[in-house]
Amino acid sequence: MQRVKLIKRLRSLRNLELFNIFFLPACMYFILSGRETIHWQPYVVSMFSICIILAQGVFYWHLKLQSIRQNETSLPPYSYRVFPFFKKANLLILAVYPVLFVLGKVISHVDFQITIWSHLLYIFSVLEYINYYNYQLSHDNLQDIRYLIRHKKIRRSPLWRDMQQHQGSC
Repeated sequence: MQRVKLIKRLRSLRNLELFNIFFLPACMYFILSGRETIHWQPYVVSMFSICIILAQGVFYWHLKLQSIRQNETSLPPYSYRVFPFFKKANLLILAVYPVLFVLGKVISHVDFQITIWSHLLYIFSVLEYINYYNYQLSHDNLQDIRYLIRHKKIRRSPLWRDMQQHQGSC
C-alpha cells in the first residue's frame, strides 16, 4: 500500500473509532429512553466495555499513524508495555457482565435485568476485544478479503502482529 494511502486509511480508522465512542452510547441512550427502559445497568456495562476497547483502538491507530508519518518501523517503546496491560485489564472489564448476570440470578438484592439486546452488546464488546488483540474480524477492504479467500483463514490482528514483532526483536 502506498504511503499516502496508508496514512489516509490509518487516519480514517482512528477517526471512525473515535466517532463510535460517542455515537454508540448516544444511540443507546436515545433508543433506551424512547422505549422507557427501566433497567439500564446491563446496557451501560456492555457499552462501557465497548467504548474502552474502542478507545484503545483509537490509541493504537493513532500511534501507528504517527510512526508511519515519522518513517518509523515500529510503535513507540512504551506501547509494548501499555497494550499488554490493556489486554489484561480488558479481560477484567469483560468479566464484569457475566459476574453481574450470575449475581443477579443468585442474590435477590442485585437487580441486573438482562435482555437479548444487552447480551448482543456484550457479545459485540467481546468481538471487538478479539478484533484488536487476537484476530482481525473486520474485513473492510479488498486486500483483507483477498487474504481471506486465498488463505481460507482469518489473519491475526495488526496489534497482535506488532506485539509479536516486538517480542521477536527483544
